[in-house]
Amino acid sequence: MKDRRPFNYVAVLGIAFLIIVIVVLFNMLKSTDSGTVGIGQVGIGEQAAPFAVPIATSTLEGDANIDPDQACSVAGDDVLRVCDYFDRPLVMSFWFTKGASSCIDQQDVFDEVARRFRRKAGFISINIRDDRDRVRELIREHGWRVTVGVDRDGAVSNIYRVGGCPTFLFFRTGGMLERAEIGSTDANELAAQVRSLVDGKSKQEQEAP
Repeated sequence: MKDRRPFNYVAVLGIAFLIIVIVVLFNMLKSTDSGTVGIGQVGIGEQAAPFAVPIATSTLEGDANIDPDQACSVAGDDVLRVCDYFDRPLVMSFWFTKGASSCIDQQDVFDEVARRFRRKAGFISINIRDDRDRVRELIREHGWRVTVGVDRDGAVSNIYRVGGCPTFLFFRTGGMLERAEIGSTDANELAAQVRSLVDGKSKQEQEAP
């Protein structure tokens, strides 16, 4: 009669742990709801974090104001205050050029869609830590009409946990974060997402057959 080998619990536990890790990684890669957004101070379904930043084309200098008690009341025509856009759906683009060459083309897409939906939704663009003169130059060269704010020290991008370029955030009226998309898109796809936001459809309803 052959001897039975003892049951190897360590091997079984190791395999089970590996399967769990693979599943978690797969879900992280598959998910566009969070990515680097939605795991920090601002999550899906939560209120937008208030902030005020200098408008890129203005002469105003300084870092972002992210104080929740003060940001919405910062005065001046040269300031972009996110709270000013909460009276209707809002689409926000975070972008930078360092190590992200395709991000400039994506801002062309963003600006194109913004022109199409400017009467139905608000659109703001936040540049992260690029040279201010370079940002102004890009605005002139590309003819962007969307208001571009300057997040000089990265304080705003830290609140929203922005790690990829571009990052598009979609807010319902009132400033509730509906969804986040990270990575390149085209005008038709972005327009469809904006249209769904304006129509009040959730992501699940958009993806339903």
